[in-house]
Amino acid sequence: MGLGDDKVKKLLQTARMQVQQGERREALRTYRKALELDPDNQQILDRINALEREISAMDKFNKSRSTRVHPAGRNISSSGFVDDCVKRSDEASKAGDEVRALQELERAKRHDPDNKLVKKKIRFIKRSIKVNGLADLVRTNIKSEDPVTALENIKHAFDIWPSAPVLRELLDLLENYQLPAITKEKPKSGIPVKKRTEEKAEEKPVVTPIPMPAGPPEKKSEKPAADKDKKKKAAKPAPDEKKKAAKPVPGEKKKVAEPVPFQKRKAVKPAPHKKKKPAAPSESEKSGKNRIYFIVGAVVLLAIIVFAVIKLIGGSATEPEVVEYIPPQPFTETIVVLGATDINITLDGVPVQETSPGTFVLSDTVFNERIIKISAEGFETILLNPRFEEAQVNVDTLMLDSIGTSLVQISMGYTMPEGEDDPGPDAVLFLIDGEEMEGSIDSIQTGMHVFEAVLDGYRVMPESILVDQTTDFEHNFNILAAEQSQITLQLSSDTPGNASFFIDGNRVATGRRMTEVLPFGDYYLQVQMAEREEWGASINLGQDGYNRTIALAELILSGQLMVGPEPWSDVYIDGVHVGTTPFGGVELEPGTYTVRLSNPAFENDVHTVEIAAGETSAIQFNAISIVEVVDDTVEVEPIEDLPISSPFAIQQTAPVVPSLASTRGDLHGYVTLAVLVGADGSVQNVSIVNDPLGLGCGQAAVDAVSNWVFSPAMQGSQPVEVTTNVQVRFDIE
Repeated sequence: MGLGDDKVKKLLQTARMQVQQGERREALRTYRKALELDPDNQQILDRINALEREISAMDKFNKSRSTRVHPAGRNISSSGFVDDCVKRSDEASKAGDEVRALQELERAKRHDPDNKLVKKKIRFIKRSIKVNGLADLVRTNIKSEDPVTALENIKHAFDIWPSAPVLRELLDLLENYQLPAITKEKPKSGIPVKKRTEEKAEEKPVVTPIPMPAGPPEKKSEKPAADKDKKKKAAKPAPDEKKKAAKPVPGEKKKVAEPVPFQKRKAVKPAPHKKKKPAAPSESEKSGKNRIYFIVGAVVLLAIIVFAVIKLIGGSATEPEVVEYIPPQPFTETIVVLGATDINITLDGVPVQETSPGTFVLSDTVFNERIIKISAEGFETILLNPRFEEAQVNVDTLMLDSIGTSLVQISMGYTMPEGEDDPGPDAVLFLIDGEEMEGSIDSIQTGMHVFEAVLDGYRVMPESILVDQTTDFEHNFNILAAEQSQITLQLSSDTPGNASFFIDGNRVATGRRMTEVLPFGDYYLQVQMAEREEWGASINLGQDGYNRTIALAELILSGQLMVGPEPWSDVYIDGVHVGTTPFGGVELEPGTYTVRLSNPAFENDVHTVEIAAGETSAIQFNAISIVEVVDDTVEVEPIEDLPISSPFAIQQTAPVVPSLASTRGDLHGYVTLAVLVGADGSVQNVSIVNDPLGLGCGQAAVDAVSNWVFSPAMQGSQPVEVTTNVQVRFDIE
């Protein structure tokens, strides 16, 4: 091996270490240096191409993520943190990102649950999100020519937020849609809508003059009768005059019905030159129209006079008519879940915080149908669709059934490759856990099942799916072409909520499961969820496909500062008093802080501390006495009666991943250990309390913790030996 080969080997080793440490850009530069020394090395070239894809995908991904990352702040107090969250929420609202605005407010609420401003803003944002969602549905309803559903959704939006700005726009859309719909009424009667409207307007005045005093109408009614005598037979006027003199109620209906022969006469239109004749009003029509104009004018004048009188006499009394908006009273739904731990409850997809073990309180002012999902690992999921009423108060106690208790009806389907002929469902054989189905519908118990489909001449990937809901389950297989394969990613049951799935930096799905059919090749996969650590992996997709269950750990956005308990001291961080030792530590956002420890008997001790997310930093009080005072009159409490403070680790060693666990992969969880910490802070003994992971993880945790160094437990001013519990987390991909 020559000198050049040795250099290339060292560069490759360095690059691999840089990749393991997450320094992809540095690794890319190192690989390029190696390629300059060995230009024909295809392995180096492939690694460079893979790194370039990963870096490009990460850059795309971080563009969206950067808006959610909290900058290092200087606020130590809870109120300062809440103010920052509210500020970021307002900025997100102005930018139109209501989801991120709600996330910031929920973060603030967790720090200060009783903050009225935060609660008010959360209600406003949720109301706005609901109304905007209904507005999108209204626009879709109108585009799909469904004005009835659109009107119902507008009503729902009005019930949620009567003064929503978008309501005016939605009503305008609905009104504009109705205009052409009215003209379609023409075929029903054979008479144009405009003409029928004019005729109705003429019909109304015919009825109104009848109740007037008998004298004047009788004189006017004689003239039309005389005109009709000339045009019609002399025998007909006599019955008409008798009917008018009696003025019975049925007579009015007959009078209104007279336009029917008039419509027939207009519809006949015997000659073009006769079109002008219907437009020439007779003397009776002229007098009727004049009477109409007189009545309408009198009514308008009377309305003006009445309005003026009310304005002059009772004007001051109209001001209190302004009705103050009274916000709706929220409903309260308390759910108590028995028989399970680590329970997750969501309301319309939003997680609900657990108020006490197994107890969840749901409260909101949206009163349409809601979706409540209750789940726990190892138990069947419950879906509820209640419709809450204003100020409604309910308490429900639920018992979760273990997975495998209920039967679920399942139906299978398939999708052929683009351009391929469908052979028909009889040509596809469906299997569940290796057993053939009779057709495409069957019943199975809840639990983990392997679904398969077989079609001659094609490949179909078997899929392992957890069926934990008691509702009907549908699954669709992708039939693969010769050069195609399938990527399947799904969230683990202990990861609540929905995630976004990315391939090469492009989002392809949102939910709990993603299936994508792609050509053979290299891809970079990512899974991202709010307030959870993102997952990413480079894969080479071959004919065997890629199937993975992903567990996303909670994202730690802060670090912890621990202060030695002895001697006691007031702790000031950047000049802000945060407490008096001994205490359990202070949560801080990442950044550099100045910490001052103060005790009247000692000189002030000042430290500069760097806080990193997810890490614990510890400092001790360097006690330099100012004046030592001995007062023999003071009774000293026996040391055995003083409380004992807990020890805490100041130097930690990460565990080595066991080979069995590494081969198995996809292990996530904690190993709990009992650690005997000596008076000097050294570890005297370690034993396993709980090891749910197995595969050597427990012993690996013992080996790691045996090398830790602790700040010892203190009883008064004396260090003492105690046993404490320690948890070691494993995340093995």
